[in-house]
Amino acid sequence: MQIFVKSVAGTSVVDVNAATSMEELRAMVAAAQGVDAERVSLVTDKLLEGTVAECGILAEQTINVVLAVDGGKKKKKKKKVHKGPKKPTHRHKNVPMRVLKFYKVEGDGEGTEYKVTHDRIECPHPDCGAGVFMAVHKDRQTCGKCSLTYVFQKK
Repeated sequence: MQIFVKSVAGTSVVDVNAATSMEELRAMVAAAQGVDAERVSLVTDKLLEGTVAECGILAEQTINVVLAVDGGKKKKKKKKVHKGPKKPTHRHKNVPMRVLKFYKVEGDGEGTEYKVTHDRIECPHPDCGAGVFMAVHKDRQTCGKCSLTYVFQKK
């Protein structure tokens, strides 16, 4: 009788009789297809031992040959344990009437005139121009527009 063998390499026809063992069938498939037949299955049942008649293979039936493949899903990684607390994020602090920090007004208005002076220096960089003041920190003065920085010298 003839049976059809379907594998990755394609479909081929093998002549067997009812007394042929599964080991002989695997050898015939390996010779016909050029691949090692590691697992021979009929629809969903695995055919491991016995003869062709015992496994229930009929004439002109299709047998699937499946090859073993390495691989699969990898092992799940462990979650990292962080040792220290999170770094606090910068929070913007709103200062009411911020423009009063840039100028100083002197004089009482009675008998003397008001005198307005800059409390903070303007940035001397040519890109900034007038009206751009430098921020005052405890150890430096910095321009927020052009990043010009003056560091205070400790004596």
